[in-house]
Amino acid sequence: MAASILRARGLTTHLLPLAAGFKQSKFRPQGREGAREKLEGFCSVIEEALTIANKDLDRLILARELMNRVTKECRSNSKLPGLVDLFLSPPLVTVALGAKLLKVTPKAVDLMLGQLGRVCKGL
Repeated sequence: MAASILRARGLTTHLLPLAAGFKQSKFRPQGREGAREKLEGFCSVIEEALTIANKDLDRLILARELMNRVTKECRSNSKLPGLVDLFLSPPLVTVALGAKLLKVTPKAVDLMLGQLGRVCKGL
């Protein structure tokens, strides 16, 4: 319930992927561990979550660098750099949402995605 409240308020963009950390970790709480074992287990979960988050961050940095190479060639009044920032910020961007936030038509977003498509296919 707490996760859905945080998600609804948009406060989950900076949280570690703890669920994925629990899946990757060997720690499985049994209920009969002592405080030390629980703390060590939770630290291993955090460590796994940090590893996953670092991999995701590296992928996003690479994607931004590749897409910025495409945007260097466009005009100064182009909305393409804004689309790159929008594309990498929330987890899901639709054409309609992109058109609304960039204040362009949906067809313009389609064309910009076509320009970025050459780069995005390899990610």
